[in-house]
Amino acid sequence: MLKLVVLARRGEGVSHDELVARWQDAHMPAVIEHVQPDHYRVTFFDSANEPQYDGMAVLWFNDADRARRWYATSDMVTTLNDGFFELTDQKPVVLVCEEHVIVDGPTPADAVKVTGLLRRKAEIDADTFYKSWLEDHAPNVASTLNSTPGGLRYVVSHATLGGSKPMYAGLAEVYYADPAAASAHMRQLGPDKFLKYTEPAEFLNGYEVIGIE
Repeated sequence: MLKLVVLARRGEGVSHDELVARWQDAHMPAVIEHVQPDHYRVTFFDSANEPQYDGMAVLWFNDADRARRWYATSDMVTTLNDGFFELTDQKPVVLVCEEHVIVDGPTPADAVKVTGLLRRKAEIDADTFYKSWLEDHAPNVASTLNSTPGGLRYVVSHATLGGSKPMYAGLAEVYYADPAAASAHMRQLGPDKFLKYTEPAEFLNGYEVIGIE
């Protein structure tokens, strides 16, 4: 299954709350009606820390050709006349990903979600990077998450399916029952070999809204 990730930020003069309201009330229903992904979720990031992005849409497609229409053409903008894109800076970051569910736990509506955006160091080849992510880093994160009360779910996505060099090599999504669980997990995490292959990650805290389960 192809996973399409779209990171968006608000345009000049637009507040975070204004963009989120339009996204949730108008854009999400339009995506469900017209794009019709097989699964669809949106993460809204906490604006208190002034994150680089206001939110992140994730769409899953069983049919890669059907997905390509929405990330390789302008159809997403021209078909969805819902006023959402006019509120953004109109420079979305699109990642076409292969998903790896490492810890398959629940995602309750009140879960705290931490998203990590990763870049590969220029001198590191892709095979080494992605292999180490799954074989060195993912087990480290998973074992400490499983031993943390309130640790729920851990997913890794490799941005390897788009056919061009993406802005990020991939992302990690970690879910917790509450902020205390997130803090406890971060304190438990120790170093591993993967960290020498990646630039410092960008971490964004937020919550997730389900459009299509």
